[in-house]
Amino acid sequence: MPIARTRFIPLFFLVWLALVPRMSWALGLGSVSDWAQGTWNAAVNTTEHGKDDLYFSGYTWHDPGTYTAAKRATLNSHAWGIGWGRHQMDASGNEDMVYAMIFSDSHWNAEPVVGYAHQWMFNNDAPVGFGLGYTLAVTSRADIFKNIPFPIALPIASIRFGRFSIYGTFIPKVNNKLNNGNVAFFFGRYDF
Repeated sequence: MPIARTRFIPLFFLVWLALVPRMSWALGLGSVSDWAQGTWNAAVNTTEHGKDDLYFSGYTWHDPGTYTAAKRATLNSHAWGIGWGRHQMDASGNEDMVYAMIFSDSHWNAEPVVGYAHQWMFNNDAPVGFGLGYTLAVTSRADIFKNIPFPIALPIASIRFGRFSIYGTFIPKVNNKLNNGNVAFFFGRYDF
C-alpha cells in the first residue's frame, strides 16, 4: 500500500475521533453512542417515511492550486451520474437524506456512493432555502483501495429552489502530494 494511503486511514480515524465527540457535545447529546444511534434512527426513519428523490450529478472542480494544468487536462470534470434517495424534514425543520448514486469519477471510472446526510436548513418557508451539514457514506473507487468500499465523511451545502436543490461538497487534500485532493463535487436533486 503506498505511503499516501497508509497515512490516510489513520488520519481519517484521528479526525473522526476528534470531531464526532465534539459534534455530539455541541448538539447536546450525551455520548458518541447517543449521536450514532440518533443518526441511525434518522436514516432508518427517512428510508421508511421520506419522500422520493431523483439525484443527478454533473460537475467536478479540481483546484488549480493543487493540480497542474497538464494533470487537470487529463481529468474528467463532467461527473455525469444518476441516483435515487429519500428525504424528510425533522421536527426542527432540518433535513435528513438517504441516497444512492453512481457517477463518472475524475478518471472516467464508475463511482458508486450510498449514504446519509443531515442539513441544518435556513429560510425554509421561502421559495429559496439554504442548508449546511454533513454526509456519511460508503463509496468505492478504482484508484483508491482498488474498488474496496470505504467510508467517507464530508461537509455538504445546498441551495433549494422549490422542488429542485443544488448540492456541493468538498473533498480535501489529505497529503502533501501534487495532483491529489481539493476537489469540489456538485450534484442536484429533484423532490417528487
